Amino acid sequence: MRTETVKKVLVYGVPVMLALQVLLFLVSWLISAASPEPVVRSLLSSEGIRWFFASFIDNVATDPLIWIILGAMAYGAVVNSHILLSLRSKASHRTYRQAFALRIVLVEWILFAAVIVLLSFVPHAALLSVTGQLFPSSFSHSLIPTFAFCVIVSATTYGLLAGVMRSVEDAFASLCKGIATAAPAIIFYVVAAELYFTTAYVFRF
Repeated sequence: MRTETVKKVLVYGVPVMLALQVLLFLVSWLISAASPEPVVRSLLSSEGIRWFFASFIDNVATDPLIWIILGAMAYGAVVNSHILLSLRSKASHRTYRQAFALRIVLVEWILFAAVIVLLSFVPHAALLSVTGQLFPSSFSHSLIPTFAFCVIVSATTYGLLAGVMRSVEDAFASLCKGIATAAPAIIFYVVAAELYFTTAYVFRF
């Protein structure tokens, strides 16, 4: 029920934001036409139209969009591998393949942790900033993608070794299913990001 509620909010939020986008075009034109001072930028001016078309890709292609896509892929891998079901079950209820797969996943996470420590937490590590700090640095910028990658690899490993996923095609399909599940959120974000940056352009903030 909660998932359906979130989906409805996303679905109905998109036309609302599109309507606000159209309204912003009209309001920016009216205010700029009525005010002798350049308080706001008009989206219907030649400059505004050029900005709107030229900046759309830059407005949408932001870090949160990549985070949503990677998170969706990780979600699809986790759900379709059934690794969480195995972790929640008692050890005595797991099959030999499930127990073996979980052991391999544990080894993978130990290796992931070791690599991250060597690349980020030792003096002069490769992912530290020029000043030797973690935030901001290559480590902080790649934190979410790295975590998503680790989740995808471990969940896919479990799915293949436990027999839940029978082929590479099944593993690939699980990632696609995750993206399909997040499709409403992706569409919502694209519209919301464009509305935000358009508003920032009009009101100069």
